[in-house]
Amino acid sequence: MPTENKVAEPLLVERSTVTKLVITGAPSLDPITVFLEDLAPCKGKITVSCWGKSWTAYWGGMWQGLNIGQFFCELNTSYIISYFDQEMSPRQFSGEALANKVQVSVLKARRRGELGQDEARELFTEAEDLRESPSIELLHGAHSELMHKIFGDEWWHLTNDATEPNPDYAYLERIIHAVQQALRQEQQQVAA
Repeated sequence: MPTENKVAEPLLVERSTVTKLVITGAPSLDPITVFLEDLAPCKGKITVSCWGKSWTAYWGGMWQGLNIGQFFCELNTSYIISYFDQEMSPRQFSGEALANKVQVSVLKARRRGELGQDEARELFTEAEDLRESPSIELLHGAHSELMHKIFGDEWWHLTNDATEPNPDYAYLERIIHAVQQALRQEQQQVAA
């Protein structure tokens, strides 16, 4: 089928100024690259990269009179992380914490006389296998009988607190703190 020769509409091209910072010397962090772009009054974008990972955020309603670097320094770390990665949480599932919780529940049930010595020992030992569980979802098959026996029909609701600090969240927090420190340092040098 023949194609029509259409004259292409000219593309709109806008030019903006981007500031690039490379931050080194932050404790236990690789070099951090930061791209700051002030797009218009009260509108800005930041991209932060460290060790092959990048996070980007755009704000279309920054506080009046602040550029993107100043605005970024005023924000709370957890707010920034939620902009960078909405799925990231400060805590994550822990098979270790779940195994401990199950074992404590078994011991309490044994003390109350709800479990015999042999059954309690068996359940306590079976709970050790939970330590290697990577997620609560995978427990529905392999260990659902144990979980049902300890916590009841809707056991997954009673295990929400089987968590540990999320190292990825803590890592991103350290990066954001280093970026904010570097931006404040830059602002002080410009003001001097």
